[in-house]
Amino acid sequence: MLIEYGNTVVVPAWELIEEVPTGYSRIYYVTEGDVIYEAADARRHLTPGRLYVLPSTIPYHVWRENGQDFACTYLHVDFPKYRVNGLIELQVEEGTCLYDFIGAVMKAIREERIGLLEQMAENFSWFLNGNEHFIQNSVMLNKVQKYIVKHISEEMTIENMSQLFGYHPNYFIRLFRQETGYTPYQYIVQMRMQYAVIQLNKGLPNDEVCYACGYTDSSTFTRAFRKYYGVAPQKYRKGYRKP
Repeated sequence: MLIEYGNTVVVPAWELIEEVPTGYSRIYYVTEGDVIYEAADARRHLTPGRLYVLPSTIPYHVWRENGQDFACTYLHVDFPKYRVNGLIELQVEEGTCLYDFIGAVMKAIREERIGLLEQMAENFSWFLNGNEHFIQNSVMLNKVQKYIVKHISEEMTIENMSQLFGYHPNYFIRLFRQETGYTPYQYIVQMRMQYAVIQLNKGLPNDEVCYACGYTDSSTFTRAFRKYYGVAPQKYRKGYRKP
């Protein structure tokens, strides 16, 4: 599922501090600059000419090095049936399929071909198959994800979900966290916020986005959105995008 996209040069104060796993992967093709990625298991410079897939299941910190401009093409993608449990780095060599693919992504972003971008985001997993950090979800997790997506506009409780899938609530939470790095409740919030961004990018009014994401009033939705993204939905709609 494509959540966000862009060709951009980040603002001077740009920094990512993800204290909780995002549930989706940021994909960067770096065209200029030098930034540092740091997580519990790795510290790496992200350099031009390479493509990076950031993890969906562990916290991380990314910041600009020495005040250099950081220019990149980026996608935020929630891969169906897969999760990313570590930083993936790919060399993008001229004349290869990956090089042409990234070029097509850049052009699709410039032309605002959103439907095409969504299809390309889904197909990107072909370049990651076989990587040690690109992990296929369990049958249980796939079922839970499908359930949440189908019922995203409805009230969901851990008790009902665990009973539906045949687990004790405490065991269900522990099992889910072992596989994803976060709780089912955190995952539901993540999915709702990601779905909200998709709907905002389509131009839907705030009230419609609020109810579509399972919130009963706009003030509660706005508080949740601001807590997750750092800005209100109205500001996000006016062009705020964080690579």
